[in-house]
Amino acid sequence: MSKWRWGLIALGLVSIVGVLLWSYFFNQDTVTLDQQAETKPAPPKPIQPAFHVMAKQPKQPVDDSAILQDPYQDEAIKAQMLQVADLYEEASQYPHYSQPIRNPESVQQPAPFKETEVDLPYPLDGLAEPIRLAAAVERYQYFKGDTINVRLMVSGAPSDTYIEATATLANQQSPTPFTTKMAPTDERLNSFVAAFETNVIPPGVLTTELMVQIEVEIGGDKLFTTVPLRYAEASATMVGIAYVRPEAENLLIALQYAVFSPGYYFVSAILEDAQTGQPLIQLQGEGRMPQGNGILILKAHSHALKAMGSEGPYVVRSIKTYRGAESGEQFDVPANQVQPQFQIQGFPFSEYDDVAYQDELAAERLEFLRNLGVGREENED
Repeated sequence: MSKWRWGLIALGLVSIVGVLLWSYFFNQDTVTLDQQAETKPAPPKPIQPAFHVMAKQPKQPVDDSAILQDPYQDEAIKAQMLQVADLYEEASQYPHYSQPIRNPESVQQPAPFKETEVDLPYPLDGLAEPIRLAAAVERYQYFKGDTINVRLMVSGAPSDTYIEATATLANQQSPTPFTTKMAPTDERLNSFVAAFETNVIPPGVLTTELMVQIEVEIGGDKLFTTVPLRYAEASATMVGIAYVRPEAENLLIALQYAVFSPGYYFVSAILEDAQTGQPLIQLQGEGRMPQGNGILILKAHSHALKAMGSEGPYVVRSIKTYRGAESGEQFDVPANQVQPQFQIQGFPFSEYDDVAYQDELAAERLEFLRNLGVGREENED
């Protein structure tokens, strides 16, 4: 075989091998790329925040009826509003400064020591029931020169236990040097009393707000309680009734004062029947008083007197007077009186003008209250 022929054969074999090799590597590359595409790693998960994020919820339809619901449609509230309207209708027949007293219990005078009493239990080891300390001062408001009387009642202590009590007059910030041992009033050591004379206390020591601190030693145990009170130098002193007379539809009661601090004053009092003791009218008055002699007028409307059925004589009691705080002052300044009540004369109803009290805005206010009580829908009907 010639060299040329062998060359052709060799060239053909080389071509066939080349084609086979190309086809093999082409298929391998294709498979590798496809596999890489199939086995490509998933993208990393997003980092979760440290706090929990609520998924956004679809918006719920808004119930407009709940938003627009009228609270005054509730039957209980409507009934209360009608009751308020009835009370207002009754009160609006008389001026605010002369209101009949329908509930005598609401203006009862508190018994001494009752208004300020602080009654607390103190559990102690070995006792089935706690010991109780009931401490009180005679009244809440005191003035310069008054005697502050203190009372302590002890209950629940063993009968064979020695009891000792000490009282200290203290400001809100710190105690004063005025301490006294409380004296027992019975052999069983259940009741103790003490007194502080304010007229011997130097000026400036006592502040407006005071307290009595009481330490009670029962056997080996020490118990503590406090009673708050107020102290002031009177802005004025009511010294008596200047005059009493009917004028137009009112009974005028002129209260006479010795005024130490001029200013604008307010006064309230109870007018009661002198014979029966029945509280009749809640009185109010106000006005400016100069230093020296001053007068505040209380007016009892004749229709209020008629409503209570009393022509007198009367007693003016529960008198509370104070000067309103001026600019820069923290508290109103109370006034006192030389005695707790004053008896005054009465007059026949025929001596008053028969003029009913009229409040121009009362009808509008009453209509508004009744509309609330009836309800919007019923009122529209």
